[in-house]
Amino acid sequence: MTSVQRRVTLTIAVIVGLTLLVTTGLTFLVEPMAVDLSLSDAAVERALVAPTIASLLVVFVAGRAGDRIGQRRTIIVAGAVFTLGAVVLATAQAEPGVNIGLALCGAGAIVIQVVALSLLQHTAPDGRAHVAAFTTFGMVFPIAFLVLPIVTALMLADVDWRWVPVTWAVAGVVVIVMARLLLERSERLGASGEWASPILAGVALMAGTRALDELDANPADMRTIVIGGVVCVVASVACLVVMRTAANPGFSLRPILGAMMLPLMIGVALVTLIQILTYVSIAMEYLYEMTSFEASLAIAPAQLGAILGAKVVAGRLTERWGVGLSGRGLLLATGLVMLMLVFMEPATPAWYLVLVSTLFSLTGMAALTVLNLDIMGRAPAGSTGAVSAFRTAASSVGSAVSMAVLGAVVLSSVSISQGVSDVDEAELVELAAALRLDGLIGFVIAVVGWAILEVAARRHRSSIAAGSHGVVT
Repeated sequence: MTSVQRRVTLTIAVIVGLTLLVTTGLTFLVEPMAVDLSLSDAAVERALVAPTIASLLVVFVAGRAGDRIGQRRTIIVAGAVFTLGAVVLATAQAEPGVNIGLALCGAGAIVIQVVALSLLQHTAPDGRAHVAAFTTFGMVFPIAFLVLPIVTALMLADVDWRWVPVTWAVAGVVVIVMARLLLERSERLGASGEWASPILAGVALMAGTRALDELDANPADMRTIVIGGVVCVVASVACLVVMRTAANPGFSLRPILGAMMLPLMIGVALVTLIQILTYVSIAMEYLYEMTSFEASLAIAPAQLGAILGAKVVAGRLTERWGVGLSGRGLLLATGLVMLMLVFMEPATPAWYLVLVSTLFSLTGMAALTVLNLDIMGRAPAGSTGAVSAFRTAASSVGSAVSMAVLGAVVLSSVSISQGVSDVDEAELVELAAALRLDGLIGFVIAVVGWAILEVAARRHRSSIAAGSHGVVT
């Protein structure tokens, strides 16, 4: 890597890591905040989903903004939005302030994350620098999820909850300063064309994922599911109408219709779908009578495995086998790790579940890192932001389906509302059975994903060979 590539890569890593303060700290923040502001259970639920809803609404706008008005400029604006949201939250006196603040934080964070990945591709477009940049970026998320929750928990043990969003605001200012001083100025392409279609696409994505998320609720709110489905369909149709009638549509599927793009997006969605750390954490609490904090510490090795997978495993396998074969092999390996869950019983020692989650994180994060660098490496010039947005959308859909499939199996096996102390032996047996079923489902999903990528790769090679033969002939 050149000095410029190294500087920009490290700057992007720090900036994206700072945006994860909200995602990693909100679950710790919400309890003292709710007590201080006398928030109802319903208000707490709305606060928890506010960042996600806002981020999904603007994900495609983020991609277009990065491509049209420049990545550096977009990151600076998003950093200001993130900072404003943190200040609003820190000074909130009631639910509206909480929701507005968290929504602004969520929107600013996702814009930065989408545009940062686009900028990373622009900075290191190919070669060994491309692999080094993306494997470094892949470490950011597990490092953040390993360190930041502990930092937030320790802060809340000593200071008022409002100091946490103050810290987020400081992080937002750091993002702005780092972007201004350390990122390269990008060419402004001009904001020609309409912005309605990317907004409508975001509305459709948000509504659809919210409907999927609700499927795992116990009991599921059919009203939310129906409304979400209807809004998704209406917004999708409206988006298509705008795309067909606009002279220069702001949203297009063309960037992901190239060879291998759709199969790779499906691969990202499937890797995200079979993630098990959330469900392993729940199992730790109930099977081994751990607190939430103890369970998070128990799966800390999984985050270390993810760091190792993103940087070392992904980098070395890509160097030895190439990007395509590495991605497919790691996806299949992740499925084989999921099969280890079929041996779970209520009496299975905790170390076994820690081992499975660590191996899963190692292979899963390595697979995701390789798929990400493959996707971004194929992004058409001038559309890296759009491709990054689609990649984020694929990951979001995978997470939503995961909660509706794997999550529903685990959560239906125990009474979460009754707490760990009230779980009987029969429920523990059901929980172990749910983990076994999740392991089998995850294995099947991974094999299907591997097959999709393998068939697509063979067809791609055949088309290249046929084209070369035609040229020679």
